[in-house]
Amino acid sequence: MVVVGVALIALALVVVVVAPRVLTRSAWTIDHPRTALVSWSVAVLLGMVGFVVGVALVVAADRPLDPFRLTESPTHGLNLGVALLGVAAFVVAVRVRPGAEHEAVRQAMRSGTAPHRQIDGTTVALVEADHALACAVPGRSGGVLVSTGLADLLRTDELEAVVAHERAHLTQRHAVAVAVAESIERAVPWVPGARAMARSTRVLVEFAADDAAARRVGRDALRRAVLVADGTSALGAVRASRLR
Repeated sequence: MVVVGVALIALALVVVVVAPRVLTRSAWTIDHPRTALVSWSVAVLLGMVGFVVGVALVVAADRPLDPFRLTESPTHGLNLGVALLGVAAFVVAVRVRPGAEHEAVRQAMRSGTAPHRQIDGTTVALVEADHALACAVPGRSGGVLVSTGLADLLRTDELEAVVAHERAHLTQRHAVAVAVAESIERAVPWVPGARAMARSTRVLVEFAADDAAARRVGRDALRRAVLVADGTSALGAVRASRLR
């Protein structure tokens, strides 16, 4: 049992160290972002489960009937309870919590102050703003929001491409993927790859949403929309180049 536990711990450490190097240096992740996102999740799951199960096997090997020494001292039970509360707190922290700007969008959509418009079968809230803005707000009271400043700059097919991109964020639950990655980064910033996972996830969800939108409205319309909406940023330039 000890040998198996040590092997699992070693495997978990190898995954934690090797997976980020592979997933951040492999060109295929750019062309297959959804596969890369799944690979990140599998790597994290294997690392966490392998480490926890490995430690449990090593601890239980010496005291199979009472591995956590609960009967030996009440403080051991207290420590275990605190550990479980920590795990529960992490799970709760992973829940997607809207930021202040998203909450303002929710309020506008619920109250009707943001006029709604049907674009390619999607109900979109139009917000009066001169700057270019498009975002997907997760949750039952969320949806797709586009600023009038951006809508006025885009042709019909380009606007449909922007909406399809934001709708993909919602249907593929990208907010959850980003929240999990960022929660792991905050929880274990010293673990190799935690920061790389969060950074990669934020980029990969954009690529995945682009792919979904391109399948619906075409790559050319989406590329033109990206150049108008986000062409001056580094990520926007990469997205536009990727869509050529």
